[in-house]
Amino acid sequence: MTSYTAPVDDYVFLFHDVLKLHEHRDLPGFADFDPEFTRGLLQGLADFHEKVLHPVNRAADEEGARLENGRVRTPGPFKELARQYRESGWLAAGVPERLGGAGLPPVFGAVSSEFSVATGQSFRMYFSFCAPAAEMLDALAEPWIKEHVVPRLVAGEWTATMAMTEAHCGTDLRQIRTRAEPLSDGTWRLRGSKIFISGGDNDLGENVVHIVLAKVPGPDGRIANDLSSVNVFLVSRRRIDPETGALGAENGVGVGSIEHKMGLAGSATCVMNFEDAIGHRIAAPGRSGAAANMAAMFFLMNYARVGVAMSGIGYTEIAQQNAAAYARERLSGRATRGPVNPAGPADPIIVHADIRRLLLGARAFAEGARALGVKIAFMQSLARHGEDEAEKTRCEDLMAVMTPVMKAYCTDKGFECANDCLQVLGGHGFIAEYGLEHFVRNARVGQLYEGANGIQALDLVKRKLTAHQGRPRASFFGTIERFVAAQAGTPGAAPYVRPLAAALDVLGDVLDRATAADASDPDASAAAAYDILTMFGIVAVGWAWAEIACLILKGETSHLGDDAKARKLALARVWMAREMPLVRALADRALLSSEPLMGVPSDLI
Repeated sequence: MTSYTAPVDDYVFLFHDVLKLHEHRDLPGFADFDPEFTRGLLQGLADFHEKVLHPVNRAADEEGARLENGRVRTPGPFKELARQYRESGWLAAGVPERLGGAGLPPVFGAVSSEFSVATGQSFRMYFSFCAPAAEMLDALAEPWIKEHVVPRLVAGEWTATMAMTEAHCGTDLRQIRTRAEPLSDGTWRLRGSKIFISGGDNDLGENVVHIVLAKVPGPDGRIANDLSSVNVFLVSRRRIDPETGALGAENGVGVGSIEHKMGLAGSATCVMNFEDAIGHRIAAPGRSGAAANMAAMFFLMNYARVGVAMSGIGYTEIAQQNAAAYARERLSGRATRGPVNPAGPADPIIVHADIRRLLLGARAFAEGARALGVKIAFMQSLARHGEDEAEKTRCEDLMAVMTPVMKAYCTDKGFECANDCLQVLGGHGFIAEYGLEHFVRNARVGQLYEGANGIQALDLVKRKLTAHQGRPRASFFGTIERFVAAQAGTPGAAPYVRPLAAALDVLGDVLDRATAADASDPDASAAAAYDILTMFGIVAVGWAWAEIACLILKGETSHLGDDAKARKLALARVWMAREMPLVRALADRALLSSEPLMGVPSDLI
């Protein structure tokens, strides 16, 4: 069985040396965030994931979810896990206190996402939309939904899904065929089918509520073939009495099938059929058009993308821990600089350069991306509740840029690192007994969830960077440039800061030239988008590492021992030496014309 130790010490360091959360007690949720409180909180969360979720995770995936008489049956351990999860309080930890949660800030949600993915993603997915759906409905729904539905989602008595994708279309929402017709009592009748619905049905709660995208007829009775007709609806598996909240008859919501997947078999990914199902429209009050109609879906999607980004970090962490443990024990060959185990038949493979390439690459990514993830999660609190309007705008801009970057880059790199860790075990990595193949299979889906990564790249280049006359781009570059300038007098900082500054210059040049090339080559920036997003990811993690290195060099850390400081500086050097040079190579490819991709006739591909 694989082992797992949650990175509690690393999060204490990030919370109090890097982010200095204890200096922000005025922000909601931070009143108690001193080092002693956060360590206890993190250790409690770690204990649940290490001792309760992780021991049954692999067996549950091997058993899988199944469909019996039209209903999903989850793996055997999940019902007891669900009971413990509700009672533990972790399910509602990030929900505002006024809704019955603990009111912990988004930065804590990033921690929870990492731990839960590493130790029990299949289980966690049944409850993953409870908190965000509750907050979204509290903000946008009718009073009776706030009264009767929201509390049950917060408690985990009911679960929630996001039902967007259809078999013939994914991201292109103009093509969806699910229809909603208005009824005289203000409700809507929905007909259609959705696929890839995680936790579409389960036996872990009394009810499932679906947040469903459907098209509605216009004033002329016709349905427009564009986004103007797309709306969001709450559709419950069982009908709900608006007066009392009591559950009634089944509501025309059925499971067509469970998908047979590459991984995460314990999570029921369902085809959901809506046949004359009664739904309730959810729209933003005081707004009109698509902004009102799609507000609920964008709320959930942005939340989901941040959580998915942390999944790449979680799988890298657990895979690297187990691969490193194997490499310290496995004997093969001799160290090129002389035996380190002269009494034995061979040296442990961790002495070999290629094994270190794999293990240190994964470790440098996990810790650097974790630092970046909590930085961006903390900015959510600053953007919502800060008093400095300029700082709030800057945080909003950085979040806009980093949401697609982190979702795509962290899941790409997370899968790559999990696969690298499997490689450390050689043939044993391919054998189920050792557990690494389980992580690799499960990690792969992160690159597909909540908008495939190629879509994230286009969103970054075509929308996020150019919004508000390019203000988000300026905020990203300006923030890092100011950091670089501030380190000019920091002794020993050059090896960490200069590569960052050089890569940032390359990235800016590529953006300018790729955008300008669109005038003569309409596909230029689209063909370059994925490389550009990857460059952003490398630079952003490099920024996080440079900040950590400079804090250590200036003696501004109080939650790292001497060995930990040396280790952090070593990992920062790994990132600067082995990842930052890739920015230049990606730039060369990004600046090619689109001809190598777009000039090939489709029938020759």
